[in-house]
Amino acid sequence: MSVAAAAPSARPARADLAAAPTSRPIAWQPCAQDPTADCGTLTLPVDWTRPHGATFEMAVARRKATDPARRIGSLVLNYGGPGSLGVDDVVGTYKNFFSAEIDARFDRVGFDPRGWGRSAPLDCPQAGPRPTVDPTTAAGFAAFAADNRRLADGCRVATGPLYDHLDTLAVVRDIDALRAALGDARLSFWGVSYGTLMAQQYAELFPHRFRALVADSNMDHSIDGAEFLESEAANAEDSFTEFVKWCAGSADCSLHGRDVEVLFERLYARARAGTLYVPGDPTHGLGPDNLLSGVQFLMSYLKHDPAETLTAARNRVADLLAGMDAAPPLPAPPPPYVPDLDARTSQAVLCSDWSLDIPDPGALAAVDRRSKAVAPHMRRNIQAWNAMTYCLGRPTPVTNPPRPYRVAGAAPILLVNNRHDPQTPLSWAVHAARRIRGATLVTAAGWGHMSYDKNRCAAALTDRYLIDPRTPVPTTHCAPD
Repeated sequence: MSVAAAAPSARPARADLAAAPTSRPIAWQPCAQDPTADCGTLTLPVDWTRPHGATFEMAVARRKATDPARRIGSLVLNYGGPGSLGVDDVVGTYKNFFSAEIDARFDRVGFDPRGWGRSAPLDCPQAGPRPTVDPTTAAGFAAFAADNRRLADGCRVATGPLYDHLDTLAVVRDIDALRAALGDARLSFWGVSYGTLMAQQYAELFPHRFRALVADSNMDHSIDGAEFLESEAANAEDSFTEFVKWCAGSADCSLHGRDVEVLFERLYARARAGTLYVPGDPTHGLGPDNLLSGVQFLMSYLKHDPAETLTAARNRVADLLAGMDAAPPLPAPPPPYVPDLDARTSQAVLCSDWSLDIPDPGALAAVDRRSKAVAPHMRRNIQAWNAMTYCLGRPTPVTNPPRPYRVAGAAPILLVNNRHDPQTPLSWAVHAARRIRGATLVTAAGWGHMSYDKNRCAAALTDRYLIDPRTPVPTTHCAPD
């Protein structure tokens, strides 16, 4: 049974809901953690429908263009999440991420989204362990729904009004206010993963206020909860299949000559029995979802370090599996999972943006069976499954419901996606490109999550478009490096 998306009337996607953003310049100061970058804050409304009401301070950071004479303007960045801390990204984590030409032509600007990091972070009570019962049963479903409401109510009371204004449409309005405060007549934006939802919705809300939007590894904000889970599961299985094929066909794989599928099933059985742990750390037990999550994470971020070869990155997965297989059994099961603050903030964002609250345990069990049918080894995409389980019982209203995009009169938009991305399926990017008038999709025939750091062709096309916002022909494909 599929879950119908919430009615679009729940939150009209109209720019006139927002007052004209402030144009007050940001008072930049050298960042405490690195004085070569600048840091500041921007005062914004908690509720954009009440622009003169309560406010919060959004933390921002920038690295100035290295060639001021050829500077184009600001490039606002978001590295996904939800909740990627843009201040840390620009100041440290990704300060050397882009090409020298992009660094020369743009001030790179990051921000901590509302509710995260230095931007009025949520205040939530200490959480206890999550339910350990199966949410596809009546008792498990009720336990998860009750726990979700308890977590949300605690955060809402402790945080105040901001808790109910964390959806991506609110962040999009924050981005437009940031554009104005930076002094840019039109926005240049690059977003990856959850940041693509910001890019796509900015195009819908403010089609005449951007010069360049890049969406790398795309979300599809038109799908319901069932399709979300099933497509994510199929995509995780696709990446595992690609890994197995590589090991079978390449002597460079440290598991070459072994049956990787049989090995993985043996590890999964041990995880279910509570006898599996991280190699070298018997205090860190792995349950079945922990095992799936770890493997899927590594496959998502293959070749995260630009200096690392794809073979070396893949062998990190192979070596992990071999190490777990060689380790003796763990004598005790792993402790139950206790959600941290980031997980609870994610709940507030994800459950505001997606109709993931599968209505009853029977419907959830049917979705889970279909997911396991298309993903016999991966079973589920654990990141998607966790997102869904946090939304059971609808602890947060869906204020930014999934819907087909309505984009008119916008400048050309560039979408980029790897063919084998275990987190954001290529099908999502194809759907988004079809539904956003003026969007062009570049497909990179490669692996892992995010294209810019993994495919030189995709990176070069992205750079070219950001500097001169003309998209390539719609059938453009990039071969793997």
